[in-house]
Amino acid sequence: MHVLILPLLLFLQPELTTRHAPGMKIRRTTLQPPPGQSVYFSAYPDFGGDETNVTAQRIRDFESLAGKNITWACFSQLWFEGMDYPADAIHAIAGEGVIPYVRMQPRSTRQEYVPETVFTLDRIIAGDFDVELRQWARDAKADGIPICVEFCVEVNGEWFPWNGFWNGGGTTDGYGDPAYPDGPERYRDAYRHVIDLFDEERTDNITWFFHATSYSEPAQEWNKPKYYYPGDDYIDWVGVSVYGSLDPRDNYWDTFDETLENNNAYQDILDISSHKPFALLEFGVTDFHPLGSKPQWLVGAFDSILTNRYIHFSAINYWHENWDNDGSMTTLRIDSSPESLTTFQNGIADPRFISVGFFAW
Repeated sequence: MHVLILPLLLFLQPELTTRHAPGMKIRRTTLQPPPGQSVYFSAYPDFGGDETNVTAQRIRDFESLAGKNITWACFSQLWFEGMDYPADAIHAIAGEGVIPYVRMQPRSTRQEYVPETVFTLDRIIAGDFDVELRQWARDAKADGIPICVEFCVEVNGEWFPWNGFWNGGGTTDGYGDPAYPDGPERYRDAYRHVIDLFDEERTDNITWFFHATSYSEPAQEWNKPKYYYPGDDYIDWVGVSVYGSLDPRDNYWDTFDETLENNNAYQDILDISSHKPFALLEFGVTDFHPLGSKPQWLVGAFDSILTNRYIHFSAINYWHENWDNDGSMTTLRIDSSPESLTTFQNGIADPRFISVGFFAW
């Protein structure tokens, strides 16, 4: 075995990935699960409210607070701000020895709970954006930096326009397979279409993630994340968001475990795939809530993660950000209070949380 070590990236033996398109096989560099009981430690290191203000300094600041380096740093690409390959952001992250993680978001507004009018799933499937996507793929291939990409976040959440609620819901007679819910099927086929384009361009340096949330809205059978899943022959990692209370005015306080237990949410996530590694792609809880303690919530989360109590997470990605909720602050940052910062530092100091990403090609 020949091993090449780059800053925080470790490359291992070849892997051949087969895609859904008949006869198509592409050799790609993909992020592998870490060895043994290790867990990748990653973060959204507060790249701003739009998730697009990517700077090396913000990565350094977060790593200094946490006391440990991160495996990847995620940011969003909002299509209404442009669909070009985000080279500047990717280079800023990779320059820190961190894996760039791009969250593609086909949306024309930041507003939530509204249907999409421009970058619709139907138009993506129909090929209306193929020119832009193919160029993205070519530029990524030419750049040669191993990156992680997801297409649409928290797909089973109605707050985003790619959720099935806005795209046919649970009906089965408006699109595709007459036995399959139309809303999830449109998303599934749109994601497949994107990956097929990248494979046709022989873009071999992308690891593809699928991202659901533990809280399905609407809470109906057709909206379960498994129906959105493009399939194991497309996706490399399965991810989930697991949040506690996000507003001190919320009248509830669920622990990390209780969030996964609610309506058997953990089982809905496990049902997505029995073969792919799982990542905790977003997690956190607000500070200063009258019903609970953020430090205690973090202790419980780290314990659940490291003991594989519900899901074996091979990677975690903490959401390090604060924002204003009409006068009430959501305080997810790890330094929201001295007690929360110390608790997070102590938790992440466990040697099972590692910073080196293992890639195979």
